[in-house]
Amino acid sequence: MFDNDVERGSICIAPGKAREWNGGWRGSEHGPECAAWGLEHAPTNLHATVPTGFTRRFDVNRRLFCAITAALVVGACGTPATPNPTPSPIPAPTETPIPPTATLEPSPTPDPLLFRDDFEGALGDGWHWLREKPQYWSLTSNPGWLEIKARAGGVGGAPVAITNLLLREPPAGNFQLDTRLKFRPAGNYQIGGLLAYESDGRYVQFGRAFCNAPACAGDGFYLDYVVNGNLMGSNFATGAPETDTVLLRLRRVGDTYSGLVSEDGERWTLIGSHQDGPQPIFIGIVAGQAVGTVPGPAQFDYFTVSALP
Repeated sequence: MFDNDVERGSICIAPGKAREWNGGWRGSEHGPECAAWGLEHAPTNLHATVPTGFTRRFDVNRRLFCAITAALVVGACGTPATPNPTPSPIPAPTETPIPPTATLEPSPTPDPLLFRDDFEGALGDGWHWLREKPQYWSLTSNPGWLEIKARAGGVGGAPVAITNLLLREPPAGNFQLDTRLKFRPAGNYQIGGLLAYESDGRYVQFGRAFCNAPACAGDGFYLDYVVNGNLMGSNFATGAPETDTVLLRLRRVGDTYSGLVSEDGERWTLIGSHQDGPQPIFIGIVAGQAVGTVPGPAQFDYFTVSALP
């Protein structure tokens, strides 16, 4: 018997003989396909009697059918593989040329030497004599050296005004004066050396001199800061070596003046420093202050002016 009123969603199953049964189907035009293909093409509204003489009716909910079908497929094929991620495309390298790095040229170091006079045959440009006595100086007595015979008198005019001060204008800012001096003083206060001059009443002189007073060192190096005829602070008296030739250096940094001495030009000894020094209008060479005795001449091999930072 067949019932055409079976709930939509029923299927027919004929175990074992489904493909051989030629009985009639009523209620669906897809009966033969169901018998031939099994579940895959099962009609959705069927009732059948199998050849073995018993009838089975199965009302299977459409959702259960889908679940069974999915389980069969998964069981046969395994867990679906997770698809490999699609690799992100790697951008092609840019073809834009990289600009070359600029080559930095070092700034030229300025030459600190501002002036040099080696006293070869004639005085260099820019010099002038204060109270010149031509008979007491020479460039020919010892060629290549400036010779000045120290006479009586000091820079400040006491007891008399000094003669043969060789002066020139100073550079702006900080500076350094250098010379090689050949001189051995023989009596009190005789001096040969370097000078930074603001006026007769205010100046700094540094050189080799002689002094036998209690605060002195005899034949030695002295850094004198004179204001209105008075020595300001120490004279930094330091004994001189036996040699009669030494190198002298007078440095000005701000308002501080320092005197240094060397025998070889490599190792320098700081003799002392004065602060709140003069504002020089002239720099130059001094030889004088001979009292009672006349020393041998002071000889200067060269004179240089250098800029300091």
